Amino acid sequence: MNMKSVLMVFAVLLMCMPRVCAQAVEPVVVDSVAVEEVTITSRLQNPSAPIVVDAPHALWLRVGKADATAERLSAEIAADDDATDEKLESEATSQKVRSKGVGYRVQVFADNNARSAKTEARQREKSISGAFPQYSTYVTYASPFWRLRVGDFKSQYDADKAAAEIKRQFPGYAREVRVVRDRVNVK
Repeated sequence: MNMKSVLMVFAVLLMCMPRVCAQAVEPVVVDSVAVEEVTITSRLQNPSAPIVVDAPHALWLRVGKADATAERLSAEIAADDDATDEKLESEATSQKVRSKGVGYRVQVFADNNARSAKTEARQREKSISGAFPQYSTYVTYASPFWRLRVGDFKSQYDADKAAAEIKRQFPGYAREVRVVRDRVNVK
């Protein structure tokens, strides 16, 4: 048999096998008869199953422990459902979910010199993030330009104020500092 024939046989076998869920599912009623819950491990451990797995004993012990741990965790979650909901809500609010929106950034550097632009952008990023830790810095490459942009501002007024601060702090960068419209992270 060549490789193509082996792959074809394997594909046919996969299509003929019944689907097995990775986690326990609710009992399904078929022709007014309840079908029992099925998991991968229960399916593999069933001696009458058409699937045969030759695995070391230590692996079967790990699988059994995983099943027991999953059952214990699901019981704990079911018993303390309200506390779990509150915990999930507090985690969601504590994490700052950011989405992209239209706004402004201060462009501090843009150059297309293949040898030095990346290094210069990274150096300026370090100096600006050290002086202004409240502003996020973004070094990007859009061929052929390396750019350093600072901040996530909703209004051009806020971006202009930040640009003035940067010009005061770094007079050597003043010629290149400008406000640009960009997609920004919205909190």
